[in-house]
Parts: sequence; C-alpha cells; structure tokens
Amino acid sequence: MMTVQLAEELRDTSIVVNAVCPGCVKTELNGHSGNLTPAEGARLPVGYALLGEGVVSGRFVEAGAEVPW
Repeated sequence: MMTVQLAEELRDTSIVVNAVCPGCVKTELNGHSGNLTPAEGARLPVGYALLGEGVVSGRFVEAGAEVPW
C-alpha cells in the first residue's frame, strides 16, 4: 500500500515509485539458501531503477512480471 500511496502523492513529479521483489537471493540473512546469486538478484531492481522516463508508477513487480494489487 505504501508504494501505491507514494506513487499517487508523487504523480505530478518525475519520481517513479514501484515495489520490486527479485526472489530469494543467497545471502547471509537466509544462510545462503536462496535460488539466486546476489548478482542475479540485483538485475531486476537495478533494471527498474534505470528504466528512465515514461515508466508506470505504483506497480509491484516480481521476477520480471507485474503482480496485480
């Protein structure tokens, strides 16, 4: 809900707000039991951070696909 609220509040600005979940990443936090390496897990959030202008705000994206709220 925070993503939707921020996207709405900032809709008349150049700021885009989206929630991105890369999946289960192998880190110390989960005892390295994830499916993705840190480099693989970084691809999705970094990709969305670099999308540029004209991006839809207020979305939730998981593993490259939009998840409906």
